[in-house]
Amino acid sequence: MKEQEVKVLTNVKFTWTINNFSKVTCDKELYSGTFFTGPYSWRIGLDARRRCSYEHGNFLSVSLYYAGDFVNFPVERRSANFKLSLVNQLESKYTITSRERENVQLNEVEDDYFWYTFIYIHLNSIVDPKDGYLVNDTCIIVAEVSVNDLGLDQNNPRLFMDFKGLCKIKTDYVLLLEEWCSKHHSLIECHRKRKRSERFNESSFTALGKLLHFLKSKKVKDMMDDGACKELQYLWEEVEVRFDDLRWLEPHVKYALTYFEKEAEIEELEGDVADLEENVKSLKAEAIALNADLETTKKELAKAEEGFVVRDLDDELGCEIP
Repeated sequence: MKEQEVKVLTNVKFTWTINNFSKVTCDKELYSGTFFTGPYSWRIGLDARRRCSYEHGNFLSVSLYYAGDFVNFPVERRSANFKLSLVNQLESKYTITSRERENVQLNEVEDDYFWYTFIYIHLNSIVDPKDGYLVNDTCIIVAEVSVNDLGLDQNNPRLFMDFKGLCKIKTDYVLLLEEWCSKHHSLIECHRKRKRSERFNESSFTALGKLLHFLKSKKVKDMMDDGACKELQYLWEEVEVRFDDLRWLEPHVKYALTYFEKEAEIEELEGDVADLEENVKSLKAEAIALNADLETTKKELAKAEEGFVVRDLDDELGCEIP
Protein backbone atom coordinates (compact mmCIF):
# COMPACT_ATOMS: atom_id res chain seq x y z
CA MET A 1 0.00 0.00 0.00
CA LYS A 2 1.43 3.38 -1.03
CA GLU A 3 2.09 5.67 1.92
CA GLN A 4 -0.04 8.81 1.78
CA GLU A 5 1.88 12.09 1.42
CA VAL A 6 1.40 14.64 4.18
CA LYS A 7 1.15 18.14 2.79
CA VAL A 8 2.19 21.03 5.01
CA LEU A 9 1.34 24.69 4.52
CA THR A 10 3.60 27.17 6.29
CA ASN A 11 2.29 30.72 6.59
CA VAL A 12 4.23 33.85 7.46
CA LYS A 13 3.08 37.45 7.79
CA PHE A 14 5.97 39.93 7.71
CA THR A 15 5.68 43.67 8.37
CA TRP A 16 8.18 46.10 6.84
CA THR A 17 8.18 49.63 8.28
CA ILE A 18 9.94 52.19 6.07
CA ASN A 19 10.93 55.31 7.98
CA ASN A 20 11.97 58.60 6.32
CA PHE A 21 10.17 57.53 3.15
CA SER A 22 10.56 60.97 1.57
CA LYS A 23 14.34 60.45 1.57
CA VAL A 24 14.11 57.34 -0.62
CA THR A 25 15.66 58.56 -3.86
CA CYS A 26 15.30 57.40 -7.45
CA ASP A 27 18.87 56.13 -7.75
CA LYS A 28 18.77 53.25 -5.28
CA GLU A 29 16.98 50.04 -4.39
CA LEU A 30 15.58 49.44 -0.94
CA TYR A 31 15.08 46.04 0.69
CA SER A 32 13.40 44.79 3.84
CA GLY A 33 15.04 42.46 6.31
CA THR A 34 14.92 38.74 5.59
CA PHE A 35 12.01 36.60 6.80
CA PHE A 36 11.33 32.89 6.57
CA THR A 37 8.66 30.37 5.64
CA GLY A 38 10.06 27.11 6.93
CA PRO A 39 13.58 26.90 5.46
CA TYR A 40 12.90 29.45 2.71
CA SER A 41 14.05 33.05 3.11
CA TRP A 42 12.39 36.08 1.51
CA ARG A 43 12.59 39.84 1.43
CA ILE A 44 10.52 42.69 0.04
CA GLY A 45 12.10 45.02 -2.51
CA LEU A 46 11.16 48.62 -3.30
CA ASP A 47 12.77 49.70 -6.56
CA ALA A 48 12.92 53.48 -6.33
CA ARG A 49 14.34 53.65 -9.86
CA ARG A 50 11.48 51.61 -11.23
CA ARG A 51 8.93 53.82 -9.53
CA CYS A 52 10.30 56.85 -11.42
CA SER A 53 10.41 55.32 -14.87
CA TYR A 54 6.78 55.14 -15.92
CA GLU A 55 5.52 57.41 -18.68
CA HIS A 56 2.39 58.41 -16.81
CA GLY A 57 4.09 59.57 -13.62
CA ASN A 58 5.71 58.12 -10.53
CA PHE A 59 4.41 54.89 -9.08
CA LEU A 60 5.14 52.84 -5.99
CA SER A 61 6.25 49.37 -7.09
CA VAL A 62 7.00 46.61 -4.58
CA SER A 63 8.14 43.05 -5.30
CA LEU A 64 8.73 39.85 -3.35
CA TYR A 65 12.20 38.29 -3.68
CA TYR A 66 13.63 34.91 -2.73
CA ALA A 67 16.63 35.72 -0.52
CA GLY A 68 18.24 32.31 -0.22
CA ASP A 69 20.70 30.23 -2.23
CA PHE A 70 19.32 29.18 -5.61
CA VAL A 71 22.04 26.58 -6.10
CA ASN A 72 20.34 24.23 -3.65
CA PHE A 73 16.84 25.61 -4.02
CA PRO A 74 14.42 22.66 -3.66
CA VAL A 75 11.74 23.21 -6.26
CA GLU A 76 10.16 19.77 -6.54
CA ARG A 77 6.42 19.87 -5.87
CA ARG A 78 6.70 23.27 -4.24
CA SER A 79 4.13 25.97 -4.74
CA ALA A 80 3.46 29.16 -2.87
CA ASN A 81 0.89 31.89 -2.37
CA PHE A 82 1.97 35.53 -2.26
CA LYS A 83 0.22 38.70 -1.21
CA LEU A 84 1.43 42.25 -0.44
CA SER A 85 -0.39 45.08 1.30
CA LEU A 86 0.21 48.79 1.72
CA VAL A 87 -1.23 49.52 5.16
CA ASN A 88 -3.56 52.44 5.76
CA GLN A 89 -2.48 53.56 9.21
CA LEU A 90 -5.64 55.60 9.86
CA GLU A 91 -8.36 53.37 8.38
CA SER A 92 -7.46 49.69 7.99
CA LYS A 93 -10.38 49.11 5.65
CA TYR A 94 -8.60 51.29 3.05
CA THR A 95 -5.43 49.18 3.11
CA ILE A 96 -4.34 48.45 -0.47
CA THR A 97 -3.74 44.76 -1.13
CA SER A 98 -2.27 43.21 -4.25
CA ARG A 99 -4.01 40.42 -6.13
CA GLU A 100 -3.07 37.21 -4.34
CA ARG A 101 -0.88 34.90 -6.39
CA GLU A 102 -1.98 31.34 -5.69
CA ASN A 103 -0.15 28.05 -6.34
CA VAL A 104 2.84 29.75 -7.96
CA GLN A 105 5.46 27.14 -8.87
CA LEU A 106 8.74 28.09 -7.23
CA ASN A 107 10.78 26.61 -10.06
CA GLU A 108 9.23 29.10 -12.46
CA VAL A 109 11.15 32.21 -11.46
CA GLU A 110 9.66 35.08 -13.42
CA ASP A 111 12.41 37.70 -13.49
CA ASP A 112 15.83 37.75 -11.79
CA TYR A 113 14.74 35.56 -8.87
CA PHE A 114 11.66 37.51 -7.89
CA TRP A 115 7.97 36.95 -8.41
CA TYR A 116 5.65 39.60 -9.78
CA THR A 117 3.62 40.35 -6.70
CA PHE A 118 3.14 44.07 -6.92
CA ILE A 119 1.61 46.93 -5.09
CA TYR A 120 1.35 49.33 -7.99
CA ILE A 121 -0.09 52.73 -7.14
CA HIS A 122 0.47 56.33 -8.20
CA LEU A 123 2.59 58.13 -5.58
CA ASN A 124 0.29 61.15 -5.63
CA SER A 125 -2.33 58.88 -4.06
CA ILE A 126 -0.30 58.17 -0.92
CA VAL A 127 1.89 61.20 -0.15
CA ASP A 128 -0.80 63.14 1.73
CA PRO A 129 -0.61 62.10 5.44
CA LYS A 130 -4.37 62.61 5.71
CA ASP A 131 -4.85 59.64 3.38
CA GLY A 132 -3.24 57.35 5.96
CA TYR A 133 -0.62 55.60 3.81
CA LEU A 134 2.27 57.88 4.75
CA VAL A 135 2.09 58.99 8.39
CA ASN A 136 5.04 60.77 10.05
CA ASP A 137 6.96 60.07 6.83
CA THR A 138 6.55 56.33 7.49
CA CYS A 139 4.85 53.73 5.34
CA ILE A 140 4.15 50.11 6.24
CA ILE A 141 4.16 47.17 3.82
CA VAL A 142 3.02 43.68 4.80
CA ALA A 143 3.95 40.48 2.96
CA GLU A 144 1.96 37.29 3.42
CA VAL A 145 3.66 34.15 2.11
CA SER A 146 2.61 30.53 2.39
CA VAL A 147 4.57 27.59 0.98
CA ASN A 148 3.00 24.20 0.32
CA ASP A 149 4.41 20.72 0.88
CA LEU A 150 7.15 21.72 3.30
CA GLY A 151 6.64 18.40 5.04
CA LEU A 152 8.43 16.74 2.13
CA ASP A 153 11.63 18.70 2.78
CA GLN A 154 12.79 16.25 5.42
CA ASN A 155 13.17 13.65 2.67
CA ASN A 156 15.19 15.93 0.42
CA PRO A 157 18.89 15.18 1.00
CA ARG A 158 19.92 18.34 -0.83
CA LEU A 159 18.22 20.53 1.74
CA PHE A 160 18.79 18.80 5.10
CA MET A 161 21.77 17.06 6.72
CA ASP A 162 22.16 15.06 9.91
CA PHE A 163 23.73 17.21 12.62
CA LYS A 164 25.66 15.48 15.40
CA GLY A 165 23.05 12.73 15.58
CA LEU A 166 20.68 15.21 17.23
CA CYS A 167 18.48 16.26 14.32
CA LYS A 168 18.38 17.22 10.66
CA ILE A 169 19.46 20.75 9.82
CA LYS A 170 19.20 22.84 6.67
CA THR A 171 22.46 22.54 4.75
CA ASP A 172 22.81 26.34 4.60
CA TYR A 173 23.49 26.38 8.36
CA VAL A 174 25.49 23.18 8.91
CA LEU A 175 28.96 24.63 8.23
CA LEU A 176 28.36 27.60 10.52
CA LEU A 177 27.01 25.36 13.27
CA GLU A 178 29.92 22.93 12.91
CA GLU A 179 32.40 25.79 13.21
CA TRP A 180 30.93 27.36 16.34
CA CYS A 181 29.89 24.15 18.07
CA SER A 182 33.49 22.93 17.77
CA LYS A 183 34.57 26.08 19.67
CA HIS A 184 31.75 25.97 22.22
CA HIS A 185 31.06 22.34 23.15
CA SER A 186 28.33 23.29 25.61
CA LEU A 187 26.00 23.98 22.70
CA ILE A 188 25.89 20.26 21.94
CA GLU A 189 26.37 18.96 25.47
CA CYS A 190 23.39 20.81 26.96
CA HIS A 191 21.04 19.21 24.42
CA ARG A 192 22.52 15.73 24.81
CA LYS A 193 22.23 15.88 28.61
CA ARG A 194 18.64 17.03 28.52
CA LYS A 195 17.72 14.34 26.00
CA ARG A 196 15.44 16.69 24.12
CA SER A 197 13.29 15.50 21.25
CA GLU A 198 14.63 15.63 17.72
CA ARG A 199 12.02 18.27 16.90
CA PHE A 200 13.17 20.48 19.78
CA ASN A 201 16.82 20.05 18.74
CA GLU A 202 15.95 20.93 15.15
CA SER A 203 14.18 24.11 16.23
CA SER A 204 17.07 25.06 18.53
CA PHE A 205 19.92 24.58 16.08
CA THR A 206 17.94 26.00 13.17
CA ALA A 207 17.34 29.17 15.17
CA LEU A 208 21.04 29.32 16.09
CA GLY A 209 22.00 28.69 12.46
CA LYS A 210 19.73 31.49 11.28
CA LEU A 211 21.23 33.83 13.88
CA LEU A 212 24.81 33.00 12.92
CA HIS A 213 23.95 33.32 9.23
CA PHE A 214 22.32 36.70 9.91
CA LEU A 215 25.45 38.03 11.64
CA LYS A 216 27.69 36.67 8.90
CA SER A 217 25.67 37.86 5.90
CA LYS A 218 24.36 41.24 7.05
CA LYS A 219 26.22 44.54 6.75
CA VAL A 220 26.27 47.28 9.35
CA LYS A 221 24.12 49.46 7.09
CA ASP A 222 21.40 46.77 7.06
CA MET A 223 20.74 47.44 10.74
CA MET A 224 19.41 50.89 9.85
CA ASP A 225 16.22 49.06 8.87
CA ASP A 226 13.78 48.37 11.71
CA GLY A 227 12.81 45.07 10.09
CA ALA A 228 16.38 43.75 10.33
CA CYS A 229 16.64 44.81 13.98
CA LYS A 230 13.35 43.11 14.82
CA GLU A 231 14.43 39.94 13.01
CA LEU A 232 17.73 39.79 14.91
CA GLN A 233 15.99 40.50 18.22
CA TYR A 234 13.48 37.73 17.53
CA LEU A 235 16.21 35.23 16.65
CA TRP A 236 18.23 36.16 19.73
CA GLU A 237 15.26 35.77 22.07
CA GLU A 238 14.51 32.34 20.63
CA VAL A 239 18.13 31.17 20.86
CA GLU A 240 18.57 32.61 24.34
CA VAL A 241 15.90 30.36 25.86
CA ARG A 242 17.18 27.21 24.12
CA PHE A 243 20.88 27.27 25.05
CA ASP A 244 22.59 27.56 28.44
CA ASP A 245 25.79 29.53 27.89
CA LEU A 246 25.79 32.16 25.16
CA ARG A 247 28.24 34.61 26.74
CA TRP A 248 30.47 34.24 23.68
CA LEU A 249 27.66 35.29 21.35
CA GLU A 250 25.75 37.89 23.36
CA PRO A 251 28.25 40.78 22.88
CA HIS A 252 28.10 40.37 19.09
CA VAL A 253 24.30 40.41 19.07
CA LYS A 254 24.07 43.38 21.44
CA TYR A 255 26.68 45.22 19.38
CA ALA A 256 24.64 44.73 16.21
CA LEU A 257 21.37 45.71 17.88
CA THR A 258 22.74 48.85 19.53
CA TYR A 259 25.35 49.92 16.97
CA PHE A 260 23.57 53.04 15.70
CA GLU A 261 22.29 53.94 19.15
CA LYS A 262 25.82 53.67 20.53
CA GLU A 263 27.22 55.54 17.52
CA ALA A 264 24.78 58.40 18.15
CA GLU A 265 25.71 58.44 21.85
CA ILE A 266 29.42 58.56 21.00
CA GLU A 267 28.89 61.33 18.44
CA GLU A 268 26.98 63.35 21.04
CA LEU A 269 29.69 62.83 23.66
CA GLU A 270 32.39 63.69 21.12
CA GLY A 271 30.54 66.93 20.46
CA ASP A 272 30.39 67.62 24.22
CA VAL A 273 34.13 66.96 24.56
CA ALA A 274 34.89 69.31 21.65
CA ASP A 275 32.74 72.05 23.21
CA LEU A 276 34.40 71.62 26.60
CA GLU A 277 37.86 71.70 25.03
CA GLU A 278 36.96 74.99 23.35
CA ASN A 279 35.70 76.29 26.68
CA VAL A 280 38.96 75.24 28.34
CA LYS A 281 40.98 77.05 25.65
CA SER A 282 38.86 80.13 26.10
CA LEU A 283 39.21 79.98 29.88
CA LYS A 284 42.97 79.50 29.58
CA ALA A 285 43.22 82.59 27.36
CA GLU A 286 41.05 84.48 29.83
CA ALA A 287 43.25 83.28 32.71
CA ILE A 288 46.38 84.52 30.90
CA ALA A 289 44.78 87.92 30.39
CA LEU A 290 43.71 88.04 34.05
CA ASN A 291 47.24 87.15 35.17
CA ALA A 292 48.60 90.00 33.05
CA ASP A 293 46.09 92.38 34.63
CA LEU A 294 47.09 91.05 38.05
CA GLU A 295 50.78 91.77 37.47
CA THR A 296 50.04 95.27 36.17
CA THR A 297 47.80 96.01 39.12
CA LYS A 298 50.48 94.74 41.55
CA LYS A 299 53.01 97.16 40.02
CA GLU A 300 50.54 100.03 40.27
CA LEU A 301 49.92 99.11 43.90
CA ALA A 302 53.65 99.06 44.71
CA LYS A 303 54.13 102.45 43.09
CA ALA A 304 51.15 103.88 44.97
CA GLU A 305 52.53 102.60 48.28
CA GLU A 306 55.89 104.43 47.82
CA GLY A 307 56.19 107.21 50.49
CA PHE A 308 52.76 106.50 51.88
CA VAL A 309 52.65 106.17 55.67
CA VAL A 310 49.64 104.82 57.40
CA ARG A 311 48.52 107.09 60.28
CA ASP A 312 45.99 107.05 63.02
CA LEU A 313 42.83 108.94 62.19
CA ASP A 314 43.33 111.21 65.22
CA ASP A 315 46.88 112.25 64.21
CA GLU A 316 47.54 115.88 63.26
CA LEU A 317 47.99 116.33 59.55
CA GLY A 318 51.24 118.22 59.99
CA CYS A 319 52.80 116.05 62.65
CA GLU A 320 55.55 114.94 60.32
CA ILE A 321 56.66 118.46 59.37
CA PRO A 322 60.21 119.07 60.75
